[in-house]
Amino acid sequence: MKFYTLFLVLWLISGCASQVPKLISQEPVPDIRITEVMPQTEAFNGRNVRWGGSILTVTNRPGDTEIEILARRLNRSGRPVEGDETQGRFLARVAGFLDPAVYAQGRLLTVYGTVAGSLSKPIGEKPYTYVKVEAQTLYLWPPEPVYAYPAYPYDYYPPYGYGFYPYRRRIGFGFGYGRFGW
Repeated sequence: MKFYTLFLVLWLISGCASQVPKLISQEPVPDIRITEVMPQTEAFNGRNVRWGGSILTVTNRPGDTEIEILARRLNRSGRPVEGDETQGRFLARVAGFLDPAVYAQGRLLTVYGTVAGSLSKPIGEKPYTYVKVEAQTLYLWPPEPVYAYPAYPYDYYPPYGYGFYPYRRRIGFGFGYGRFGW
């Protein structure tokens, strides 16, 4: 009986464990922002950073993969915060092959690695200087579930405040009845 109880407790505890790598979930000290690095990349070469954002492109080369990321602010757990606020772009270099179908455009990714200089590439016809990061750890965030709520099918103003009255009929113009009440 003790064995089964211990097994049950360990099973429940393991279900609560986070799957996010420790380097991704904790801020590096000091926490260097991409906006600090962009103007003077060479001064930050070799420094550890934790940046994230939305994947723009994935380019596989013979020995590595280059990911172009639209940088976003990170929340406390290291997940990029979606929205219109961006901090620029950076390139993450990963040893090996990453499938572009899995690391698809628009997915959220957090990278922990070291700053490895800069690279100038055009965006359209405009030249842009990217900060390069040699990635040590990546975390591809699972998509957040989308909940579709049905339209509210019930009476908004039942006789005694808001509530659930699916079978109530509107009768007359009496005091406190439906939209015709006072």
